[in-house]
Amino acid sequence: MPTRPGPPHRFGVALGGGTARAFAHVGVLKVLDEAGRPPDVLAGTSFGALIAAHYALYGDTEALWTWAERFPAAQLWRQGLDFGLHRAALIEGGRVEGWLERTLFHGATFADLKRPLLVTCTDVDTGELVVLRHGPLARAVRASCALPVVTRALVVGERTLIDGGFVSPVPVHPLLAEADHVLGVHVGVAVEKARSIQLLRRVHASPFGSRWHKRFLGAPSGAYGTLLRSLARASASYTQEMHSLPEALMLRVNPPVAWWDLHRAVAAARVGEEAMRRALPALAAFPSPAEPLRTPEEPHDVRLPRT
Repeated sequence: MPTRPGPPHRFGVALGGGTARAFAHVGVLKVLDEAGRPPDVLAGTSFGALIAAHYALYGDTEALWTWAERFPAAQLWRQGLDFGLHRAALIEGGRVEGWLERTLFHGATFADLKRPLLVTCTDVDTGELVVLRHGPLARAVRASCALPVVTRALVVGERTLIDGGFVSPVPVHPLLAEADHVLGVHVGVAVEKARSIQLLRRVHASPFGSRWHKRFLGAPSGAYGTLLRSLARASASYTQEMHSLPEALMLRVNPPVAWWDLHRAVAAARVGEEAMRRALPALAAFPSPAEPLRTPEEPHDVRLPRT
């Protein structure tokens, strides 16, 4: 497995998904900036990719906090009026991408970033983790946030991409090739306490669940075949435990907001801020590795074309 190429970045931060809960990342980044430990490189998945992209593009946690305070939740919900049933999804996704361009990214690409950023997705067909680091930011974030049934998968070249959290809820692995120190921030629900996920695990482990999982993975090509394969990837992801890595510090944040509570962005940000302040001593003692870090599994880079 290849080691980190070129000059090392000193500090990397990986932001997991969680929709409204992911606004806790805003508070985490604010504290890191104030403590003089801003990340040199970031990775993000799902809504964490949106937060990471904002920070990597503008490099300003005050602007990030203001954006969270004024987050136009109603505007975003209106972008869901984007018929997608002909693409086997409730929402086609083009309106969301356009809204991101108009309100946040203004045509920016990865080349415009002040800090390197890795946006992670799941390949529907192979189940591999895919890293986006070239092309339009709005399109990358759209791909990383694509949830089966809700939003259609995004086809990029020969790959069909959905939410990266189905492979790696907190995308720490890609950063191990980019940074000496890695902080992962998990803001999703506690899987071990969620009754719905525990039920899904039992169904998935049953002969019935195993049989239907294989059938979904073998679904034919086309929009509805893609949907079935996406559902198979999603259901399998909830059977996996998230383990800590010795090379990374993992911060768990539990904001008291539901995933749909976009109007409570600041409440989530404040919880993230408090959690990161408590974790600063552990971060200060984070050791440097004596040898170059290696990725357990090399992710696959994909370039996003302009449309």
